Amino acid sequence: MSKIEESLTIFFDIEKQVRDHINTHRYQKVLISELDNWNQICSSLDTLGDTGLALQSYFKSEYPDETGLSYIYTYGLLQALFIQQDAMNHLSEAFDVPYKLSEELKGIRAVRNASIGHPTKNHVKKTTYFNHISRISMSKGGFTLARFYDEGKSEFIDVDFSEIAETQLMGINTAYLSINERLREIDEKHKVKFMEKPLVDILDSTMRYMFEKVGQAIYSPSSSNVSFGFKMLESIEKTYNEFQGALQERNELTDYTKYDLDEYFHGIERVKDYLTNSNTKDFSEHDARIYLYYLQENHKSFESIAREIDESYEEE
Repeated sequence: MSKIEESLTIFFDIEKQVRDHINTHRYQKVLISELDNWNQICSSLDTLGDTGLALQSYFKSEYPDETGLSYIYTYGLLQALFIQQDAMNHLSEAFDVPYKLSEELKGIRAVRNASIGHPTKNHVKKTTYFNHISRISMSKGGFTLARFYDEGKSEFIDVDFSEIAETQLMGINTAYLSINERLREIDEKHKVKFMEKPLVDILDSTMRYMFEKVGQAIYSPSSSNVSFGFKMLESIEKTYNEFQGALQERNELTDYTKYDLDEYFHGIERVKDYLTNSNTKDFSEHDARIYLYYLQENHKSFESIAREIDESYEEE
């Protein structure tokens, strides 16, 4: 595997880790709260990925024989390198991670500016250059840049695409790793904060006993059974309020889970209404049994959600 292929493998692996972080609900919810910053992150990540693919395709593909297309390939590669640097700068900025262009990466920008950015009048400090790419020198590996300045002076710069791509990817990957490390630290701190307070402990095993007592209140509605069953139903409601609060505290309360919890609380309210007024015409004992079955079955789903989140907090 070439150095460029190896660097691109690392590049795309880091990109995936960063995307996994921002797409995790607990972090995405916070990031989206600042919409402009979120859009900057998404734009920068997409652009980085796009330029990575551009580099990958350039070095894998056959170089065109047609001169016009050769220019398009050359322009495209240099522009991809330039855009990639800007994207990394803006991604670092969005995550508040320090980023500074190295002298090597500045050199690549200078080559791009002189070759395809502003070749016909290229101001560098106090000197103005007039540049052009030597057509006969163009190849997949690079080209020679001719530069003229100061009333007759000239210089010729050999541009090696493999060399500048390797240099660029080394610098970009270093910056990418810094961002990824910052996000890993954020993730680790969040997990440590809640690791000793598992969600599944909130939905503990006594819930089965509570459901049984609510069932007795429905099936055998004596005064004592109804009174005790109602208290157990209130305990179930209290437990689920605590569960919802814990999800919110962790930023793990997705829209889907919130919707399911709202329905669950509605089910609890319907059974409470039945126990306090069993003569309600539009809500029979059969209805109460169905609602209780719904509460018991969906409790299992919420236990699964709790276990899944707890397990993710235990992962390295």
